[in-house]
Amino acid sequence: MKSNVYARNMKVLRRRMPVLAKAMEMIPPTGCEYIVEEAKDGSMTLAIKQDDKVYQVHSKYNPQREAAQQIENSKMVNPKLLLVLGLGLGYHLRACLEQLKEKNLFIVLIERDVDALRVALENVDMTDLLESEKIRWVVGVPEEEGYAVLNDMIKNAGIALQLFLKTLQVFDHPVIDKVHGNYHKHMLKCFREAAHAIIFNYGNCPEDSMIGVENIMKNLATLIRNPGVKDLFGAFRGKPGIIVSTGPSLDKNITELKRAVGNCVMIAADSALKSLLKHDIVPHAAVSLERIMHVATMFKELPDDYKKQIYLAACPVIRRESYEAWPGPTFMVYRAFAHFDWINIPKGTLQVGPSCSNMAFKILEALGCDPIILVGQDCAFKSAEKTHADDAPSVTNLKLKEKDLIKVKGNYEEFVYTNQIYDLFRRGFVTDLAQYRGTCINSTEGGAYIEGTTLMTLKESIDKYCNKPIATLDLIKKHLRYPTEGDITREWRSFRKIILETRKEVEGVIEYCDKGEKLVRDFEERLERESFSQVEDFLARFPDADLDKIHGEMTMARSKIITFGKYFALYLMHIVQMIIVKFEMDFNELPTLCQDPKRCKLQAIKLMKRWFPTIGDVCRLSLKLLVDAFDDLDKEFGHLLEK
Repeated sequence: MKSNVYARNMKVLRRRMPVLAKAMEMIPPTGCEYIVEEAKDGSMTLAIKQDDKVYQVHSKYNPQREAAQQIENSKMVNPKLLLVLGLGLGYHLRACLEQLKEKNLFIVLIERDVDALRVALENVDMTDLLESEKIRWVVGVPEEEGYAVLNDMIKNAGIALQLFLKTLQVFDHPVIDKVHGNYHKHMLKCFREAAHAIIFNYGNCPEDSMIGVENIMKNLATLIRNPGVKDLFGAFRGKPGIIVSTGPSLDKNITELKRAVGNCVMIAADSALKSLLKHDIVPHAAVSLERIMHVATMFKELPDDYKKQIYLAACPVIRRESYEAWPGPTFMVYRAFAHFDWINIPKGTLQVGPSCSNMAFKILEALGCDPIILVGQDCAFKSAEKTHADDAPSVTNLKLKEKDLIKVKGNYEEFVYTNQIYDLFRRGFVTDLAQYRGTCINSTEGGAYIEGTTLMTLKESIDKYCNKPIATLDLIKKHLRYPTEGDITREWRSFRKIILETRKEVEGVIEYCDKGEKLVRDFEERLERESFSQVEDFLARFPDADLDKIHGEMTMARSKIITFGKYFALYLMHIVQMIIVKFEMDFNELPTLCQDPKRCKLQAIKLMKRWFPTIGDVCRLSLKLLVDAFDDLDKEFGHLLEK
């Protein structure tokens, strides 16, 4: 009987989660002993023996009833997203599905021991749990990989799950926690940090969010005229790559870098160029990602003859002035934003993290470099006053205060100081390295520990990996393909139509936003007219049916805007999606903050009072950008269509 149960379970597991099925075959049993026996009601029960102590996980009488009572007694509020810590034989997991089916949308199951899953599959029919679309399985993940795995899981789950990150509820099995409590605490911390990093990427300030789009629109002519990183994909397979950043530790070993220039692909963060110039080191490319004027200022401080030897590998969210201050060659790098899909002029899209150095890593990975060597990648500070290398541009000075600093594990020290933003950069490397198939050497010789890297001095890494000449610039020139006049004509003809269609759609969205604002105004005028000045009075007197109707009309208007038009979705989704997701997280959190449905609807209307004008403002700004971009491009390329 047990062999049949195991075979059925494994058939589903291999089909649904082949990587986890393979892990079960490869990972040996741990130090825990799992004791499975029959309970009084005929079902199976489980105990865990560890260090000569036995922990009875499930009831010896009726495990299903006990699990149902555990979930009922937990009294979870708005458990749209539920983190379950510990698998056992899956009774409490099934109880969550059954008892919370009207409230729950996603369950993330975290189990420390692959052997625990093996035991469960051998003894209990879990096919329904393995088939469930609601459950995400995180099993056997080492603590040091927890953040990377959970961050990746949340990203891959997409917006459908991310919308509910603020509704997170936790069920920690009381007995399994006695065995794996420290692991559970660590993984919960990793989940919250990963969720915070993803929420951090969303915002609701239209002026701030539109800066990147405004820069892109002003850079369209530059984008059309230059090649893209896609031409270089795989061009340096198996060749060493070096990333030069401007952490304080760069001062220790920058003199070693010159030996590596002809024997690697060297990419520098834009802020590292001044330091490299001082030591007569010319990288092959400089990466730029920041959309601020300071980048142009840094570039202007560098001699033109130096810049002419270096490729600028920038995402076109940087300011036009930055391109204008760079007389050297350029190739484009897209981030994974829908806005670049809207442009529909492929240049090469990478899953770029939050910093220049994160972007440099993804470029070298796309080029096929292995190993990738990190230099000056501290992700940490010597002190609040010393945040970068000595020769870094003054604009990099963070002006931190002691209270801004937090402690993280160091490469060579028990701990080093960083802040929330630079720790986000560090975690960006952790998630990238979890997907990178090559070797990453951290030759920073200081700074914060980045899980997944191998520590080595820069001298050692250059001696071992950068010891054969590579004609890097020749290969880059050979592979990059500059658009011909015919290419530019075709691209402008196609893109011209896209801009015109998008303008119509954005104008339509503005009309819906105006209607939504009017619905809110009408509601507020009624409240004033009927003297609803206090919330408690509103909750007592305002008709429930009327509130349902008003709330429904506003929600419908919101829904139509979110799903409006194909070009609108691509053109503004990079920006609007950030705003919408942030608001939707707040909408979904309302039942967690307040269990009164009527009060929740009132709070939702207050959110929509901000929602409609926020989206409307973005659309009005974007409409002006479309009009201006069309005029500029028509002046530059319009004559090509007349030939």
